[in-house]
Amino acid sequence: MRRTLPQYLVLSGVVLFAGCGGGSGSSESQPPAIDLGPLSGVISIESGSRIDQDTMDQLRFVDASPASGTQILPASFVLAGFVSSRDGSYPPLNGQLFSYAADPVDNYTVPMGPGETVILRNFGGRDGNAELELRVTGGGILYGAVETDKDRPSVSVTLGSGAPEGNYSVEVSVASVGGPARYVLVKAADSQLDSVSLDWPDYQFLPGQAIVTLDATDSGTMSSLATGMANAERHLGGSDWLMRMPAQASSRAVSATQRQAETLSWVTQLRQMPGVKDAVPNYTMSSMQNSPVDEPLYGLQWHYDLINGPGAWQLAPDGGEGASVAVLDSGLFSPNGTTAWHTDLDANVDGGRDLVDNDFYPEDPGGSVGASVFHGTHVAGTVAAVVNGEGIGGVAFGSRIVPVRVLGEGGTGSSTDLIDAIRWVTGDSPRQNLPRAEIVNLSLGGLPRIQALEDAIAFGVGRGMIFVGAAGNSATSTQSFPAASPNVLAVSAVDAGGRLASYSNFGSWIDLAAPGGDASRDGNNDGRADLIWSTSAVGQAGQFVASYTGLQGTSMATPHVSGVMALLKAQKDTLTYSEVRARLESGELTDFPGSRNDQLGYGVLDAAKALQANLEGSVTILSPSPSQVSLSNEGATSATVTLNQIGDGSISNVVLTENLAWLSSNQPTPENGRYVFNVSLVESEIEPDTAYRGDIRVTYDDGGTQRSLRIPVIAQLISDEQARNAGTHFVLLVDTTPDDDGFYWAEAQVAVEASNGSYGFRFESWDGEEPRRLNEVSPGDYFLVAGTDIDGDGIICQPGEACAEYPISGLREVITIEEGQSLSDLRMTTSFTRPTISAETPEILPRPGFQGYRLITPERDSARTNSDNRPRMTQ
Repeated sequence: MRRTLPQYLVLSGVVLFAGCGGGSGSSESQPPAIDLGPLSGVISIESGSRIDQDTMDQLRFVDASPASGTQILPASFVLAGFVSSRDGSYPPLNGQLFSYAADPVDNYTVPMGPGETVILRNFGGRDGNAELELRVTGGGILYGAVETDKDRPSVSVTLGSGAPEGNYSVEVSVASVGGPARYVLVKAADSQLDSVSLDWPDYQFLPGQAIVTLDATDSGTMSSLATGMANAERHLGGSDWLMRMPAQASSRAVSATQRQAETLSWVTQLRQMPGVKDAVPNYTMSSMQNSPVDEPLYGLQWHYDLINGPGAWQLAPDGGEGASVAVLDSGLFSPNGTTAWHTDLDANVDGGRDLVDNDFYPEDPGGSVGASVFHGTHVAGTVAAVVNGEGIGGVAFGSRIVPVRVLGEGGTGSSTDLIDAIRWVTGDSPRQNLPRAEIVNLSLGGLPRIQALEDAIAFGVGRGMIFVGAAGNSATSTQSFPAASPNVLAVSAVDAGGRLASYSNFGSWIDLAAPGGDASRDGNNDGRADLIWSTSAVGQAGQFVASYTGLQGTSMATPHVSGVMALLKAQKDTLTYSEVRARLESGELTDFPGSRNDQLGYGVLDAAKALQANLEGSVTILSPSPSQVSLSNEGATSATVTLNQIGDGSISNVVLTENLAWLSSNQPTPENGRYVFNVSLVESEIEPDTAYRGDIRVTYDDGGTQRSLRIPVIAQLISDEQARNAGTHFVLLVDTTPDDDGFYWAEAQVAVEASNGSYGFRFESWDGEEPRRLNEVSPGDYFLVAGTDIDGDGIICQPGEACAEYPISGLREVITIEEGQSLSDLRMTTSFTRPTISAETPEILPRPGFQGYRLITPERDSARTNSDNRPRMTQ
């Protein structure tokens, strides 16, 4: 088949070599100079990334046709793909037409087993929004067929417990007549590896453990057990022992179901032994209340560990039930065509008020801070998102939210609306006997001192209410009201390392600090920008759908404090602002360093310490750090966990229990007033590219009370580094200044293919000759970006396409190219996921609503000085 490379695909690779030549006359030959050009580097590919074998990267070739074969995928992957029911052309972009080819079906072979899931997310396209169907078959049996629709862009098929392990056919096709569509296909491991559904499906037990009751009259029983049937783990008192199944009795089963069945068989054998009166599995129990640690996105929420959230939730397992927080902001996201709120908020929302539109439906329009940033929705999620197995949980996940909209389009509002809103919440106007909320979150500001505002707040404080305000994001000491009011807790923002955020206000009026994030930093060295993750919404198929996003700002710090205030109020409903102020100044609410300072006030919020101080009587607990352990061969294969003591009581009998074959651990040891233990990944017990989940349990005594805590562990052995492929990548050097229409123009472009799991790229210096080649660049300041165009519409980095920005996706930094100098070994990472960055720092961050970067086209190549043909980034 004859294929012609499109004019705008200029392939580039960094190939370094040296030829053989004559001697230089010296005893030692010098290595030849390698010209790396003005700029070169490597783009790493996120773990598990794969690309559909017949996207428009292949179908744009002359005489090309969709692939007829089946694409084989690994056990764990994130794949981007393209389908279309017809040939056609996209709507013109600045007079330029891009066409697409028919490719109605994509077929894959995927290794799957019982309980494993395949997820399809449909992102649509620029020429109609085709709905897609996901079908999973194996051995001629249909295991699932489900279609996307406008209200459900994400669908999944999970194999049942009776499905055999093996290779399954996974088909993605156009379900209805429509144009092209981008999609992402994800293979997810069973998220409930510790669940069991055998003879007693309502009860769970620890694999490989049993409680054995011995016949006290048979002195030889313990010796018989020690010959290979059981290992004595711990004497429980009397004739009862905790026994562990020895390694030689195990078949090294990997799946949870196999290990549970093996345990039951072993227990049956124990019961048949002479001298054994009884043997039962070591059944597990748990509280009837989960916490945000159990939510799927908790791994992104470093900010909860920073405020000692897991320790606080031990002291307040109901998450602040009975307390309510008024969020005076831009309202809450409501899905199109419904009167419900975001699915992770709805169950906790009470009736609110809209002072902007003067009604009682405070819907967040999505333009509160820049384009499509659901500011109030994000703030409310940090306060009280529901613990429901979806997304995230809030600090006070059991409390109620009273949404009050005071900010309109552009994130601005009037002081009169704010004053009226406070009077409504406090029950001042219209007058009612009780306030509508105990806590008021004010993630807004920029006002001067206004006496009417002070009076409205003072009325609420007189009714026992607590007000919390954002210090502001101008990096100045100038007072910003209402936070600077003497009756409001003023909150500055810190990054993941506990340092004052680069944008945060400061001054003598700051009371305390909380996590607000800082996209320019990685304070905890987790490889991600320090953003606060919470509830939000994203554009999909012409409408917004509930989602989650990362933002930064003192607006994000404030709801952490409001959430803790709700926990305190639920714990002691008579708590007043003056009591909170006294405890703050005595160091009982923060990691008080001993003296106040103008950056962090009395210190960074410590939720567990605050709740412990608020209790009637002495309670002492252990709080883990980190509260969730993640191990992999691409990250850390071992971790040290510190159990910090909160309270002045005595802790004793600290015992760690874990029954995970793939994890090695030691018992906690006391060290400088804390307990410390180590965990390590046992790679020989891990199947490559399979996610493992389990729990470490720690029991301890607080005086006469026995307590326990659970630390989730996630582990994975990743083996696909060399096979990763995110598709053809276009690498662009982009002008840092937009034109009058808001477009950013690219000055150079290369296209690269994956090799050994990464992309190498190189630009050349412009030699001054016209026409300039696409990969030639002149000295200047640029942004460096890269991404795929799998649907062939001339735009890269759209949802469902891979994208990389230097140095961190979502956080562009200026690259300066100087005459005669070169920048080499620049590193980026491409991914199908998207970080969402706050619009509070638009000078260095992409704006919400970003749709992608325009590619350099043949028209641009032939008429480079024609500004209408310059590539653009649509806003």
